[in-house]
Amino acid sequence: MHSPFEILKKEPAGSFRRFEPVSDLAYANIRIKELTTLSQGEYVVFDQRTHNEIAVGRSGFWVD
Repeated sequence: MHSPFEILKKEPAGSFRRFEPVSDLAYANIRIKELTTLSQGEYVVFDQRTHNEIAVGRSGFWVD
């Protein structure tokens, strides 16, 4: 099954590295909260259908 979303982690040089595919935004939100407790850093969710990044804050993210 192809996951429509991908969690990306920002590298120190400013580029993003693919981290983990996810099937929906609710799970992405949960997973990023887990990841930030284990490995601090900046994460974004990439929507492979629209090719847009969804910004993520420390407390999660919102999609309009």
